[in-house]
Amino acid sequence: MKQWIILIIGCLLLLGMSSVQAQEPSGPDLVKRLGCLGCHALAGKGGDRAPRWDGVGQRLSPEAIKKQIVSPQGRMPNFAHLKPDELNALTQYLSGLN
Repeated sequence: MKQWIILIIGCLLLLGMSSVQAQEPSGPDLVKRLGCLGCHALAGKGGDRAPRWDGVGQRLSPEAIKKQIVSPQGRMPNFAHLKPDELNALTQYLSGLN
């Protein structure tokens, strides 16, 4: 009986892990995970060491935003290590900030 319980728990954990991995990355989650608001501000929250993100989608094209993420100017860290789907999600999110 004890072995069956352990087997069932193991299977449930594996199923739970696979559903988490299958999730699409979201821009807001990436902003939080990468700590972007430590330097950038959005809607009155965040840092003041980098440009504000309010209206960034009106100021920069999606291509310019993506370029800044992977090949930044100034003191911004490089995020070229992001997976393509993460980079696209982050770019799409920032582009929508009008």
